[in-house]
Formats: sequence, structure tokens, C-alpha cells
Amino acid sequence: MNIDIQDVITLDDHNDYVVVSKTVYQGKTYYLLVDTLHSHTMLCYEDQGELVENKDKDLNTKLLPYLVKESLRNMKS
Repeated sequence: MNIDIQDVITLDDHNDYVVVSKTVYQGKTYYLLVDTLHSHTMLCYEDQGELVENKDKDLNTKLLPYLVKESLRNMKS
């Protein structure tokens, strides 16, 4: 799966999401997505070619600083 920052993807809920950040943590690639209509955010990871919402709140809290840092770095580029 080749998903990059600023890509727009449509998920099973039929909403479009912009990939605002991504990071690799413990061998998995995590993506921070923002719904283009409702500004709803979602943290997902790749699993066998599919994006799966990460529902582990502790892990989300741990990953968020990495994802924000990556977003800021990409905004400066």
C-alpha cells in the first residue's frame, strides 16, 4: 500500500479523508487522517493492505506527538 501525506482516500464509511501525517512505530505504519467534510480525525494503521482504525487510546496518545511533529516537518518543506 502506497499512501502519502496529502493523499485523499475514501474509506468504507464513504467519507473522503486527507492523510495529514504518517509515522512508523514498532514496524507498523500509522496514518493521521482528517475527514474533509466534518474535520473528524482518525488514526489508522496498515494491516494486510487495508487501513484499520487504531482504537487503542493509550497508543494513540503515544503516537500523536510523532504524527504532529511529522506534520509540522512536512509543512515546512
